[in-house]
Amino acid sequence: MLLSLMLWGCPKPPEPPKDVCSADLSWVTNPTQPNEVPETESFCDFYQFSWQWFLAQTSLSESNPKERVFETQRVYDPDGGDNQCSMELEGKEDFLDQMEPRPIKSDKFEHVEADGGALYDKNGNILYYGVYYSKELCSATEKGFVPGTLEIKTSWMILKEDSDKHYKITLDDGKVLGMVGMHMAIWTPNHPEMLWVTWEHKDNAPLCNGSSPKQNWNFVSPEAEKCLKENKATEPYGIPEECLKYNFNTPSKQEGSIPITGQPNNVCQEYEYGNQYGNSVNGNDNNENLKSIVELNQQIVGVNGFLTKLPKENPMHIWSNYQMVGGIWTKDGVDSGKLPVDSKQGPADPNSPQRGSLELTNTTMETFQQGSESYIPNCFGCHNYTKDSPLTVSHIQQKLKAE
Repeated sequence: MLLSLMLWGCPKPPEPPKDVCSADLSWVTNPTQPNEVPETESFCDFYQFSWQWFLAQTSLSESNPKERVFETQRVYDPDGGDNQCSMELEGKEDFLDQMEPRPIKSDKFEHVEADGGALYDKNGNILYYGVYYSKELCSATEKGFVPGTLEIKTSWMILKEDSDKHYKITLDDGKVLGMVGMHMAIWTPNHPEMLWVTWEHKDNAPLCNGSSPKQNWNFVSPEAEKCLKENKATEPYGIPEECLKYNFNTPSKQEGSIPITGQPNNVCQEYEYGNQYGNSVNGNDNNENLKSIVELNQQIVGVNGFLTKLPKENPMHIWSNYQMVGGIWTKDGVDSGKLPVDSKQGPADPNSPQRGSLELTNTTMETFQQGSESYIPNCFGCHNYTKDSPLTVSHIQQKLKAE
């Protein structure tokens, strides 16, 4: 059960034009999680489905109003070995106990991951990382997962000052962390490859092409940002040659144990909303993909969005500081196949069934794996799905034993 939230003083918004991918106010006031993507399976359908899950999971829990719904899920222990489901790790307090700095992500959390490089924010503090998963993940059989299966991966930065723009948690040592990224992997019967969708804090990082507005970014220095704006790329992606000296999207060279503090990284997002520029080789409608993401973001977290117009004391208002970056899935839920974009795995495959944001990355989780120079330019580059081995799409599940 999810707790309905009152929109204090928030008038009903006008109906959007029929050609707009429309959000519904009820997703906030009475959040629910659809069991399946509508049969039409348009880009809009997938992103409407994803936003509903996000808003349901970030709503207050009815069983414990001090927690959000996602904070009542089971908690992954990075040191727990291969018997996670036998552990009684559940809820926010257990999550705080399992939080660890980013360097452990690749070998403890998933053992196969897009990148394990240490990311330091603008204050030189390393990011923290933690994972929730639904109890249904423990009910998987060799035939596959069951409805309700969900993974939520989160990234957090240490807040130097109090912030009313971040969803916050406090560690036992007193550190206050603000969420900067969230992945959701959602299983449905028609999409056993899982829907891979990601959200980021709006202040994380500018676009590499220099077109982002000036602001106080979490992961780029003012000097590096100024360089991007003064040397706007002639192409819609890529880092201007004049700005290469700032080592954008490059992990720090470390030897031995990774320090908790270090030289701040400069980060930029190569593909806006993970959307490929130009035409895709595999028939993915990039324009329609982008349109659906942008229109839903505007209605939910834009200047006049549902969440933005809520009073600040409303517990859902905090999520107006975040936005959907994009999602990826396969046509008709088939095997994920080869990548539809150029990468170090090889040239783009015109027969790839992947759909959505084909260059999907989160700047706080796949920071150093963006674009054609990456080995893993989107989620399926690492989470490969085949119907003959349906569980291997989840690296977490490989560390679980069914109850």
